[in-house]
Amino acid sequence: MAPATVRAAVCGATGYLGAQCVEILDRHPGIELTRVLGRGAAGRRFSDAVPGSRVTLEVDAGVDPGDADVVFAALPHTVAASHVREWLSAGRVVVDMSADFRLRDPLAYARWYGVEHPAPDLCEEAVYSLVELHRDAIAGADLLAIPGCYPTASLLATVPALRAGLVETEITIDAKSGVSGAGRSPALAYHFAEVNESVSAYGVSGHRHKSEMLQELAAAAGREVRLTFVPHLIPVTRGILATVYLRPVAGRGPADVTELMRELCDGNPFLRYADRPPATKSVTGSNVAAINVTDQDGVAVVTVVADNLVKGGAGQAVQAANLRLGFEETAGLLGASPWP
Repeated sequence: MAPATVRAAVCGATGYLGAQCVEILDRHPGIELTRVLGRGAAGRRFSDAVPGSRVTLEVDAGVDPGDADVVFAALPHTVAASHVREWLSAGRVVVDMSADFRLRDPLAYARWYGVEHPAPDLCEEAVYSLVELHRDAIAGADLLAIPGCYPTASLLATVPALRAGLVETEITIDAKSGVSGAGRSPALAYHFAEVNESVSAYGVSGHRHKSEMLQELAAAAGREVRLTFVPHLIPVTRGILATVYLRPVAGRGPADVTELMRELCDGNPFLRYADRPPATKSVTGSNVAAINVTDQDGVAVVTVVADNLVKGGAGQAVQAANLRLGFEETAGLLGASPWP
């Protein structure tokens, strides 16, 4: 049974991901948002820092969550990890939306992110929290590591078939993301004139999100997986689209993958099977991931779309917290937020 009310703080509240988290928690029936923290907007009302918000809490500087029972951290890499121990020691549940605890091996974190992990001993304690794939582990965890937006779509497309032994372990993923995935801080590469009417690949030699994909794919397959992953930046505000190419093992075909994915969608409130490859616009502002499997000459082409700030970030964070705290999985997540 869930407690009557859980107090929550959001650190990094005025970035795109943190702001989305604040908006979801504000309408959550069992969570009271008690503190929003953000260095750049400290001293201002949240609604002044985030256009259209009805949340009028004053934004505090620092990372002190006050009397919160659960901390949602939307902070730059290494920042959350530097404070998680004190939050956990105070008896709080921590929901981390950065990459700090997605990798179980701190040496892998150092290789992919270029810095030593600030709390390497906590990496094994964290639970990778893609709810549809890790439901049992999340229910008993105090440190929830929320997957990246690209891995959310990509792993939903691949892990079920790998677990079931339906497909080969050589996988190709072509993925595209809206500009909000880069965050709210200004940078030349994401200015309107740089992005508009243009599509570009990036991280082709090895995007950081590939590391967590390899970790989870190997766990699903029970052996090493060969992954080619190429992300692209597209001129939209929100959206993730992953197109995944899976080769069925001998004796299996795309129809088996289709049946498996239909069953997965039927059993999860935030997954929807689409009869044709879905568009990102069909899930904008929602916590839904839409999935389609199409047979192309014996290859199962799996298309997954999600909102990178909701199912690919803050919505998934609240969904995982709901499971951990004993709320209905859908609590606070049935609406849609239009900003940005």
